Amino acid sequence: MQQIHEFMREMMVSCDTLLMKAQHEMDKERRDLLNFSQIKCFLAAAEYLSFTKAAKRLYLSQPVVSRQIAAMEEALGMELFYREKKSLRLTPAGTVMAEGLEQLAGDYQVLVEKANAAHQGFAGQLNIGMIEGQQVCPPYSDALTKFSRFHPDIRVFLSGHTMAELSRALAGGEIDVAFGASFNLEDEEGLEHLVVGKASTRLVIPKDHPLANKQNVRLSDFKEDTFLTLPEKESPYISRFAQYVGELGNFKPKTLEAPNIRELALWLEAGYGIFPLNENHSLRNSPKLVFKEIPEFADSVEIVMWKKDDPNPAIAPFLEQFEDM
Repeated sequence: MQQIHEFMREMMVSCDTLLMKAQHEMDKERRDLLNFSQIKCFLAAAEYLSFTKAAKRLYLSQPVVSRQIAAMEEALGMELFYREKKSLRLTPAGTVMAEGLEQLAGDYQVLVEKANAAHQGFAGQLNIGMIEGQQVCPPYSDALTKFSRFHPDIRVFLSGHTMAELSRALAGGEIDVAFGASFNLEDEEGLEHLVVGKASTRLVIPKDHPLANKQNVRLSDFKEDTFLTLPEKESPYISRFAQYVGELGNFKPKTLEAPNIRELALWLEAGYGIFPLNENHSLRNSPKLVFKEIPEFADSVEIVMWKKDDPNPAIAPFLEQFEDM
């Protein structure tokens, strides 16, 4: 009989232990059920020490605020306020909660604002590509300056590419926006473009060329020179440029094909030939070269291009910077 009593006593102790553990887990679960509405009501009441004033601040009714705080107290298993007839005071636990939750609520609001900004395109990253060797001049530089001022949370990365690389990078999503001349990109399928300005086209020749210092030269004056060009896969337009030069100057030019615009620039400085570039190319600063004005050359049309289905929300606010330029 004594063994039975001992067994029953052990069973009761075990049951009490299990119940205590279960209650502890339930209490923990309740504490995890706090929601942001309860926290906002609590913080407002803690600030004003009045459910009525807190309700006005939150545009809620006083009973709703009271219920939210009561639910919060029940979930926590502790009183947060001393409710007296004509006053409301924080309990010690309420004071601790108010100090901690105020910081958390502020962090939460900042987090929500950052997430919303990213969703709307006002935070994140914008990748911009341009032809290697081109300088970032107006209107591109003006747009970048304005964009950085109005959208400081969007990081802008610039990268240089050959003409073929630029088209592939844009089509493949490696870059979001491309800067360039219209003949480089506007015929690509799946792309949109915006005309943003013009740039003068110059014929780039060696500084020691016989015509380097001569004024009022024409294209036909260079009929004995070698014109650099590019393969069709690099730029269909420039691959046909020798034909265009011949038609304008009424002569058949000698040509030398460079593999890409990067090496063509090196060949220009090495004196392998001559080639037209716009006035914003970095080679304008080369002491070895001269940029000559040719009346037959038309200005190049400068554009901004982007992929039609690019999901980056930062593209639209960036394009807005070119308005009224």
